[in-house]
Amino acid sequence: GINAEYGKQWYQRRVRGGAADVAGLSAVTTTISATAAGLTSTILGRWWEGHISIERTNNGILGGLVSITAGCAVVNPEIAFVIGIIGGAIYFLSSRMLEHFQIDDVVEASPVHFFCGIWGTLAAGIFATPSNTEMAYGTGSCGLFYKCDGNGPYQFAANLTFIVIVVLWTTILGIITFLSLALTNKLRVSLEVEKVGLDVKEHGGSAYENYISRRLSQMVSASPTFKAHGIGGSKSPKPKVETIVENDAAC
Repeated sequence: GINAEYGKQWYQRRVRGGAADVAGLSAVTTTISATAAGLTSTILGRWWEGHISIERTNNGILGGLVSITAGCAVVNPEIAFVIGIIGGAIYFLSSRMLEHFQIDDVVEASPVHFFCGIWGTLAAGIFATPSNTEMAYGTGSCGLFYKCDGNGPYQFAANLTFIVIVVLWTTILGIITFLSLALTNKLRVSLEVEKVGLDVKEHGGSAYENYISRRLSQMVSASPTFKAHGIGGSKSPKPKVETIVENDAAC
């Protein structure tokens, strides 16, 4: 009956060429969006901060990947370029916003995954084409900018509702979890442990001690400033790195 007919359609769409088309489109749009976002965040960083930052480039690329995740199989390649540009700008501006308000996000998870994730979900509800949606999911839906029997606004509303529900769910559970930890004094370690570092406290040593010592020695040996003061070279004493190692472990 219905299940058999649906199975036949699924087989024809996915096994006999449809899946390959979906995979190919997804690969192309994902690559384009990541590239556009990486370039955008790099350019904004150079213009705003005065230098080219590898961190901005890398996280911009991640922001582009997150931005295209929801719509990679349903948007066209040229739209993926636009999504990536906007995603790169959203990453950069949201990162600057957190810095302005002194909100600590060391790995920039919020700019990359939260803000770009919201944009990506909305973008899928705006730019999904009817043909791509049919090919990927076998439905007659599409984004807000296309006509598919009036389903565009409903698809956009569904994506927006999804965002609101996820934000509420994570906010409520986050408050419950972290408030419980704070009330039981388990949210933070002691000041002494912060200074020494969790690597030393939990694992018996710094994870980067040898790396820091080696890199500092290389920097001292290669620096003209240090050489001018008689520091560096094979006859110079090795630099003391205990304090640096300790501070790095605390970070």
